[in-house]
Amino acid sequence: MKRYSTSKQKTAGLIRYSCALLFILFSFCNLFFLQGEILAEAQFVYSKGVTSYNILIGAIVITVVLQIIQWIVALSSRLPSRWLALSYLPSMLLLAMVTDVNKDAIIHFSFGAWIWVIPCILCVYVLLVIAVKKLFNNEVPIRSKDIKSQIYPNFIILFFLMLVVGAVPQSSDVYHYELKAERLIMEKDYEGAAKVGERSLRTSARLTRLRMYALSKQGLLAERLFDYPQHDGSRGLLDIADTLSIERFTSQDICLHLGAFCGKSIKTTDRYYKLMLGDSIWNQHTVDYYLCSLLLDKNLKEFQRQLPRYYNLADSVVGAYDNLPRAYREALLQIGAKKYALQGKIVIGADTLTTLSDFDMVARFRDYNELKDTLKDETERINRTHREFGNTYWWYCDFSQKASGELTKIEND
Repeated sequence: MKRYSTSKQKTAGLIRYSCALLFILFSFCNLFFLQGEILAEAQFVYSKGVTSYNILIGAIVITVVLQIIQWIVALSSRLPSRWLALSYLPSMLLLAMVTDVNKDAIIHFSFGAWIWVIPCILCVYVLLVIAVKKLFNNEVPIRSKDIKSQIYPNFIILFFLMLVVGAVPQSSDVYHYELKAERLIMEKDYEGAAKVGERSLRTSARLTRLRMYALSKQGLLAERLFDYPQHDGSRGLLDIADTLSIERFTSQDICLHLGAFCGKSIKTTDRYYKLMLGDSIWNQHTVDYYLCSLLLDKNLKEFQRQLPRYYNLADSVVGAYDNLPRAYREALLQIGAKKYALQGKIVIGADTLTTLSDFDMVARFRDYNELKDTLKDETERINRTHREFGNTYWWYCDFSQKASGELTKIEND
């Protein structure tokens, strides 16, 4: 009998520690990797910017608190070892409530359905615990060789609870990209912010603004402008109307980067650019934002007119055109007479501006036009050219408004 008692204690200990390890890993990974960014945003909004949320410390603290709650529930319920995982239900329920935060819940604070869901589930849980104790408390002790029959029910219950908790959060991946990029910018990790979601075609106007700001801080805006999906024209760079106070990083921060805050009397982004460039407080970032906005709005005539005002393209400057950022050189090839542009010569009207020495770019421009002219089906042409030349201004200028399916803008939830 003593041997049975020792075996039962070992089995109970193995179940207790294995379930605790699984729960701790699940809770920490969920809070740190999946929901950390949105919890940080919620903390900022709910505290009105007074406090901040550290993702690592927050994940550890919440996980420890939830594990303590489980320990208290297990002690008070005294569930049989085979059903010990049921003591994790209240902790899992609280974890689901904490991580059920989306953009609407942040803007308009509300507990939503949790006000009645939690009491109802807890009532059912109490009845379930009573029933389990009555049915299984008088079981004959099980030998160690039958330990699987004790552990498997616990693992099945835990995995089911994990699936339910994992299915609760409703925020889109784009919103998580926005929050991560925003946090990295606040930490001055501009290179990291520019890489957030870089392999995804899914984007939003806000995510694009954050990425473009990160590129600008590195001096790479006009160089890598079309390495990312551009679905919003110049609004993807700066939107004066986007000054929501709930966000940690707003358009006013971009304006400060460009030289000056935007006053309330300025209603349009174009007006802001004109006032900035007409004053002495503009900088190179302001220039690139303005020129790139012209490219994004496909205002090539104005771009051609404004470019020499801010970049010295005089004949006396050796390699003046070759030293321009990539987006500007691609735009000049797009503007110039096509038969000359295919040879690398930029001819606009009766003027031959220059001959580019970037032979790789000129070769790509020829390949792009050959592929575009070869394909007759519009859908195939859009997708094939995007696959090979989607990161160029040529594709953006020709097809961005016609693109459909995965290439169209997918709005944030």
